[in-house]
Amino acid sequence: MDHCMRVAWFPGMEEIAKQSNFLFSPMSIRAGLALLAAGTHGPTLRQLLTFLGSEDTHHLDEANARLLANFVSSAASAHQAAARSVDFENRPAAALAEVNAFIEQATVGRLRNVLPEDAVDGRTTKVVLANGLHFKATWARRFDPSNTVHRDFLRHDGRPPVWVPFLSAAGRQYAESFDAPGLGFKVLQCFYKMVGRDGRLDFGALCFLMLVFLPHRRDGLADLRLAVTQRNFVMRCVPRREQLVCPCMVPKFKFSFKFDVRNALRQLGLSAPFDKDVSDLSGMVSICKLGFGIRVGRAADVRRGDRRGRHDDSCSDVLRFKPNLQSSEEPPPPPPPPPRR
Repeated sequence: MDHCMRVAWFPGMEEIAKQSNFLFSPMSIRAGLALLAAGTHGPTLRQLLTFLGSEDTHHLDEANARLLANFVSSAASAHQAAARSVDFENRPAAALAEVNAFIEQATVGRLRNVLPEDAVDGRTTKVVLANGLHFKATWARRFDPSNTVHRDFLRHDGRPPVWVPFLSAAGRQYAESFDAPGLGFKVLQCFYKMVGRDGRLDFGALCFLMLVFLPHRRDGLADLRLAVTQRNFVMRCVPRREQLVCPCMVPKFKFSFKFDVRNALRQLGLSAPFDKDVSDLSGMVSICKLGFGIRVGRAADVRRGDRRGRHDDSCSDVLRFKPNLQSSEEPPPPPPPPPRR
């Protein structure tokens, strides 16, 4: 089983306790770990494959080729990545600047200063792996800007509401309401516009969509956060029918978040890459087979949503909406409640 979604358990609970926003990209974390797996051997590789739910490197979503001895070739062929040599030992500051400049250039300025000043140590840093994901899409049904309304955005910590603009649309939406013991929530489904390479609508293409989960209770966010990390939970909650939603309102949003994933990965059983006495990166560097662990830096995410669509930048949601579902039909059976803690 892929554990990347479960990484949200640990920093997510901390941020909820602090009444703060939290977001992360499991795909970004998975891509980074898959790239790391391309340069590891022995117990380190086996632990990474177990964590990613893969039998071997052939089964990694991001890699379809045999693990190569030359990490540079593997990174380029299997991960569409680039590998460069820099002088961490003698010029750590210059090496750090070069890495950040490369990432900024590769992402057309979307990801800047990914590595903080303390990310490189001239004595211990041997390799820096960085991955970036950018997602930009247009809604299949665009929100009419003239229907933008300002309403109170209710905060789950009980503080006074915030007056914010809401994207508003009347009529039928793919939405559903679920009620399970101790876990009630609504789900709104927003489709993205799918086009082919010729710019025309492609009805045979894979369907991409955004799901917005809203707990019934103002203090229900923690339970919902735990539930969505359970296997197949999200897919079982995808709305299958249109319903009248009066009104359907989604707040405009733009926020970012950074966190250190080391502790979460360790608590989920991925410890070998961080243990200098165990980690085997011999497929990545020729200095030695063993002898240094990995320091995982911060995973950074940025989300923006407006009437046209959504933009995501991730380097490795809890969104709220205010529908009032009205339907004479009975909703489908709710998903199972999360396990007791």
